[in-house]
Amino acid sequence: MKPATLRWFPIAVLALLCIGTSVVLAQGVTTAAIGGKVVSSTGEALPGANIIAVHVPSGTTYGTSSRPNGKYNVPNLRVGGPYTVTVSLVG
Repeated sequence: MKPATLRWFPIAVLALLCIGTSVVLAQGVTTAAIGGKVVSSTGEALPGANIIAVHVPSGTTYGTSSRPNGKYNVPNLRVGGPYTVTVSLVG
């Protein structure tokens, strides 16, 4: 019969590997994103609109344009806010 410590050793190693892996993979989100849809007053999608997001505390500016369906995403933003979002469209 093996001593109790040797019997539980493989289980302890497996548990530590599982916990260690989950800790490494759960480092947290370091960026944020803003998304939405640009529509007219009648509800039509507005493709090609310019969207500017400004991180108020730092003044960092991010920009994108709306897709043909009017939807947009501004990825890789600083976490936290507030943000001022401005939409403009020529035409």
